[in-house]
Amino acid sequence: MLPIVEQLADCQTHAEREDWLMRCPDGVVGRDHMAIRRILQSASLLAGIAYLEARVAAVNAVRLADGNLPQTVVLAVNVARIDLKIAARQGGCV
Repeated sequence: MLPIVEQLADCQTHAEREDWLMRCPDGVVGRDHMAIRRILQSASLLAGIAYLEARVAAVNAVRLADGNLPQTVVLAVNVARIDLKIAARQGGCV
């Protein structure tokens, strides 16, 4: 694993994992999403997995003619982000 992904593996709480996920560059998400997924699974952070999947979809989404992402993709990322923040505050597996 790369050092940035090792930082996620070293996180002790869901709040730390949420913070890491919010700051993680798209390039790392695209490149290391399977390793990130395994770490989130082992931590039972299901909302983190959903957020990761939404980010991967966004990274790979076809852009509109103006270069923006389709609103359906943006909405999916934003809903997953909200769910992750809730899960991190609760410390649970939402």
